[in-house]
Amino acid sequence: MLCMLLPSAANAQEEDVSRPVTSTYYIGIGGKDVLATYLSPLHYNGTDFNAGGKWSKAMPFAPEKAIMHFNADLYFSNLMNPAKTARMIGLYAAFNWGMSWRHMLPHGICLTAGASIGIDGGAYYLLRNGNNPVEALASVNLAPRLSLSRPFWIGKLPVLARNEVSIPSLGVFFCPEYGEPYYEIYLGNREGLAHFGWWGNNFRLDNLLSFTLDFGRTALSLGYRFKADTQWANNLNTKIYSHAFVIGVIPGGIGLKKKLKSTPSKTIYSLY
Repeated sequence: MLCMLLPSAANAQEEDVSRPVTSTYYIGIGGKDVLATYLSPLHYNGTDFNAGGKWSKAMPFAPEKAIMHFNADLYFSNLMNPAKTARMIGLYAAFNWGMSWRHMLPHGICLTAGASIGIDGGAYYLLRNGNNPVEALASVNLAPRLSLSRPFWIGKLPVLARNEVSIPSLGVFFCPEYGEPYYEIYLGNREGLAHFGWWGNNFRLDNLLSFTLDFGRTALSLGYRFKADTQWANNLNTKIYSHAFVIGVIPGGIGLKKKLKSTPSKTIYSLY
């Protein structure tokens, strides 16, 4: 009888724990500065648009500690040179998947630390350059990730303050030779295109500070995002900096709003 009851008790315990997927869908708009010496020695400035989503969930083997996360982003840039006589447009996509370990600090502060692997790529097109009008960018990176979050209340409205940072540190990125047109690559000259990336030649930073207002059935996230993507290889310098205001929606909320007790009795959210 004991052998029969133990599996039933374990199953009942598992059923009492819920690990919902926290899905955030967001858009961002802000300013971007691009220096791409493969195309031009001038800085191009303008507006950057971003749409994306991120999904996170507590893992079944250690729901209180382990978190899985996935991010997908698409960027479109409309840029001009300092004299406003030439236009550059950019299209870029990035995908990241990783795991983090959660630790609770005093005063309700939640710390997560982990890593993710990401792949990204895109291109910048200079409309008034007839020789090499496009610079293609592509990379695969391993990035440490850190976040700090803490819930607080404004009256009866629960709010989650959160700052998350990702710093790609090791990887491989694409860069042609100085002055090498892509037609030569197409013809077979493919030596020296892939480069080992680290902070010395491929420093990157992605920081998002956000405040999430939990209304119960849904939540609204407001934030500021700073991104830096730099690259140096083959005497070519690429520096891309952006600042953006981000607004997102989280269907189902984040669980801070009090709800009626129901089965499952314990719910583990991945953001705090």
